[in-house]
Amino acid sequence: MRPLACLLLVPLAACAAPVDTPAATESAAPVQVVPAGAVDDGSYLARIDPLGGQWRVGPVGGVDMPRWDAWVSFSAGGFLNHGAGCAGGYPAFYRLEGPRIAVTRIEPIRIGKCAGTQEMANAFPSVRAAAGDSERTLAIFLDRLASWSKPGENTLELVASDGRRVLLTRPREPHPELAGRWLIESIGGEPLATERRPGTLSISMNGIGAYADCNSMGGSFTIPAPGRIAVAGPFVSTAIGCGPEDQAEDELMTRAMTSATGYRIDGDRLTMSGGPGMVARRPPPPDRRLAGEYEACGNTLLGAYHEGPITLSIGERTLRDNAQCTADYVADGPNLTLQLAFGDQCDDPAPPFVPGQPVGVGGAISTLAVARPDGFAFNEQGQLILRTERGLLTMCRKGGPLPFGS
Repeated sequence: MRPLACLLLVPLAACAAPVDTPAATESAAPVQVVPAGAVDDGSYLARIDPLGGQWRVGPVGGVDMPRWDAWVSFSAGGFLNHGAGCAGGYPAFYRLEGPRIAVTRIEPIRIGKCAGTQEMANAFPSVRAAAGDSERTLAIFLDRLASWSKPGENTLELVASDGRRVLLTRPREPHPELAGRWLIESIGGEPLATERRPGTLSISMNGIGAYADCNSMGGSFTIPAPGRIAVAGPFVSTAIGCGPEDQAEDELMTRAMTSATGYRIDGDRLTMSGGPGMVARRPPPPDRRLAGEYEACGNTLLGAYHEGPITLSIGERTLRDNAQCTADYVADGPNLTLQLAFGDQCDDPAPPFVPGQPVGVGGAISTLAVARPDGFAFNEQGQLILRTERGLLTMCRKGGPLPFGS
């Protein structure tokens, strides 16, 4: 890691003849230079996590992957899973070094008889066998990955060490006007009163869900005609034990979603009609300034377990973590260059990164020393995503507005 360069500004002498300059007066205010600080322009997440998300797989070695709705999901900046007709899953780690990609499989793939889904369990043996073959073909291809490129914003080409090339496409959002997160304002004309966090409605890829103080629940929907909506069952929910008030909130949100028959969008407001009816609004644009106080939330580092809180205090030029390790940093777009301070606080007790091997972080263990962040971005919810040597780390801004602040 190269040290930070110090810039010495030296005034240059003019070659022209001297001229008279007015004397400074007491009323002249001193010029103050305020650093702008690092700010995400909205493109940084795709730049630090270019493979992130789910992709649909084209033909692989003559196997018709689209027939099986084959997919690969890259998440947390270093973790992937995939499916091609059977139950799917098969987790693995991936690592990018420029255009190169390497996949590490911790456990061998076990596909079995491919009866992991209700559809496959009731299928003919020949269909299950074909689906199993497609799963194996995709897994073998991914285990041999050598390089990647993106010919377009929504296309990804993967190349294996044997020269095979496969084109993947990112699914397009069918209802972009509805997609995203909404904060629920009222149901049945009454404000939705919650205790710890506001009720949130999430819509994406024909899926709709809600979450407030207790369980999350969701299902699928269709748009049979403009302004009409039909939510289909079964409606799936987590099974956290809730108090009576929280349970009532969950039931109210579920009823409002499942009974909706129409919708209308007015600016940043969504009104769903049918049943009790529901009104939601878009959350305000996220704060994308890097400077701030943060604590870990959501994704943690790959293979990391918490020895205590993971926090960061980020100024215009310096960072300080939970172990009081400090670092100077320079931001060049989404890329960060850190220079850790000397001292016990910045000791790194962790072994070199090995995919799947656990490592402690947080508390008295320096997050900066263990993770070595080298990139940053903000997602649509305003969470800070740090690219590190051990995957992506998600941080919530302290004091930020719920549901995505802390």
